[in-house]
Amino acid sequence: MKIRFAKLEDVPALVELGRRIHAVTRFSQFEFNPDRVAGNLAALIQDTRGMYCFFVAEDSTGLPVGGLVGCVERHVFSDQLVATLIHYDVLPEKRMGGAALRLMIAFRKWAENRGVFELNAGISSGVELKKMDRFLRKLGFRFIGGNYSLILNPGQTQGQPAP
Repeated sequence: MKIRFAKLEDVPALVELGRRIHAVTRFSQFEFNPDRVAGNLAALIQDTRGMYCFFVAEDSTGLPVGGLVGCVERHVFSDQLVATLIHYDVLPEKRMGGAALRLMIAFRKWAENRGVFELNAGISSGVELKKMDRFLRKLGFRFIGGNYSLILNPGQTQGQPAP
């Protein structure tokens, strides 16, 4: 399992990886827009400000099996830097192969190289929360809160805009 920075030529495979992950999370209630996903991924890859990282885990054939997007910014209360996990996933059948751990190690090293004071990770997928809790705690994270969601338009279905 190799970890590297994402490249533009990865975008089509990453969009499909995203489609698979989307289907098994709470986000499946949202419409999946592959063009928007591709555009957002390409923008992250091409960003030159240095505030984002986009790591890809690839299998022995070079196929992406997971990814991690993070950012670094000054804390709202301080000039100290905070690195935040924006998106993180590994295909279910590849989760026990070390990709998840290697992606997090790459993220941590990236943040340390930027002099980050604190690393933050929130889990909003709604799946395997206990496993993620154990995983993050083993990496030294501590639990400090939670994620909450409120659907404002329950009658809205995928692909149909609200009235």
